[in-house]
Amino acid sequence: MESLPVSSCGPWCVCYIRAHLWTWDARPYPAFPERSDVWADGDNWRRGHWLSGRLANAPADALFAAILRDHGITDFDVSAVDAVVTGFVAGGPGSARQALEELMRLTGTVGHVAAGRLVLRSLARLRPEAWITAFADGEGPYVELRRADASERAQEVSLGYLDPARAYQPSAAEAVRASADRPRKEIVELPVVLDEAHARELAAAMLAEMGGHAETARFGTATSDLALEAGDTVRLDGRDGAWLITRIETGLARQMEARLLPPRRRAYPDQGKPPPGPDPLVPLGASRPLVHLLDLPLPEGGDAIAGARFAIHARPFAGYAVGVSRTGDGFDTRSIATRAATTGTLIEALEAGPRGVLDRGRRLVVRLHRGALSSIGEEALLDGGNLCAVQSMSGAWEVLQFANAAETAPQVFDLSGLLRAQGGTEDAMAAGAAPGAAFVLLDAACEALGLGIGEVGRDLAIRVSPLGRLADDPAVVTLSAVLGARSVRPLSPVHLRAEFQPDGALALVWIRRTRIGGDSWDGLDVPLGEERELYSVEIRDGTGAVLSRQAELPALAVPAAEQHAAFGALPATVTVTVAQKSPVWGDGTPSAQTFIRPG
Repeated sequence: MESLPVSSCGPWCVCYIRAHLWTWDARPYPAFPERSDVWADGDNWRRGHWLSGRLANAPADALFAAILRDHGITDFDVSAVDAVVTGFVAGGPGSARQALEELMRLTGTVGHVAAGRLVLRSLARLRPEAWITAFADGEGPYVELRRADASERAQEVSLGYLDPARAYQPSAAEAVRASADRPRKEIVELPVVLDEAHARELAAAMLAEMGGHAETARFGTATSDLALEAGDTVRLDGRDGAWLITRIETGLARQMEARLLPPRRRAYPDQGKPPPGPDPLVPLGASRPLVHLLDLPLPEGGDAIAGARFAIHARPFAGYAVGVSRTGDGFDTRSIATRAATTGTLIEALEAGPRGVLDRGRRLVVRLHRGALSSIGEEALLDGGNLCAVQSMSGAWEVLQFANAAETAPQVFDLSGLLRAQGGTEDAMAAGAAPGAAFVLLDAACEALGLGIGEVGRDLAIRVSPLGRLADDPAVVTLSAVLGARSVRPLSPVHLRAEFQPDGALALVWIRRTRIGGDSWDGLDVPLGEERELYSVEIRDGTGAVLSRQAELPALAVPAAEQHAAFGALPATVTVTVAQKSPVWGDGTPSAQTFIRPG
């Protein structure tokens, strides 16, 4: 077909018969529009003015059609789909449903089957087709409404994508409801190519649309409404909003189920002012990360197993998906790490120290892999600031705090004013830490792994993989760990005392601690934190003989006769070990003390 140039469009524009190219630019993409320091009109490109770089985009209707045809499905209608992504990467073999399900959520697309044909439509294109008057078997107007509990709905969405502005490295965009206190997070990880602003728009749209799934309606309809099918959109008399029919039951009465549709999303949103541009692009490979899996005490206000946490360091840090599997395959993505943790190693050994008081004599000397540490005041320290963890020689993690941080060399920090054995980790403190032991700052980058109750104490496979990479990528790290026990087992008792009675009896007393809600000073005692109060007590005389007892109160009297039966005589020295017992999880951390009988 002969082209007909039109000079009135200007030197950069050419019009063709029945095809119009708007502002084709000779400047190289993506240097234009990213190099705003060179060209000042790059923002126009983001708002749709420039064609350069857009011909290779993937309109959602064509993308859905290509995926369906690749899977042998030819009877479909995608003409009512309005959305676009920059690109899509087919990661490997799979079903059409696997490929389309999350992509439909991303683009705001719903589907149904009509007369054997798969019909996909954008939420932005749905229009209510009829007004419905609901009936309940002749008893008058009736609509049964159901609303899901707020705790069951996601309050935060994290969208993993590939960012062309960062050499197609994996990135993540998040959207959070303003009213969310402790939001439940929904993770959507897709091999789609998006720019940062578009990804944020799509994450916010998905979060808004999730609210519609929370409200459903069930109603009966008149026989005159036989033309309605699943996938049609209607309005209900006396009810606001548009409703999408999801299920129809036909019997003596025609029953329908529908869900409330969210506000319409724009298919091609104005993405506003562009975010700050990245540094000049350089080829980057996914870095194999350093991963620490930490079994820590229950954090204040945390869930029952929130002490199982992970810390990831990598350079460069491109975002990592953290998956968990009980069997070693079929990993379930539990979290997406978007920030590198502050990690390092000990330069000097850390010996055991006092607990419950400020340790001014010992220092923690650590070399960081990245980041920095700073000093805080005493009030901030007592409020839980500068919390960190050090891996002891036993493998357990000691939780401690530091008040003072001084950088003595590049990335080398001398930490002093220590509060040791926090959260009941005195067993790890007693083991000590050797030079080279791992150090982790317990800030927001050290996130909860998200274990279930059934996974506590089990040997789990943990896989950490760069976003958008396949499972066999060289940068993927898979570790085996048993986690969660520290969060659910009782803390060790304290202030263990013994009194030798004149008749030879041994009287023991101690004070229990709690792992849940023990920081309040208002009550007469701290909460129990377990199903019932129970203790395991062991008494040794140094010869290998052991006298074991259980107690339901923080006290125990052992008559002289029992000591004679266990040891053959009244022992001159006894070592007493007491552990609070959980009926579900067993003995907690023990507390041991040696006592000498007078005379």
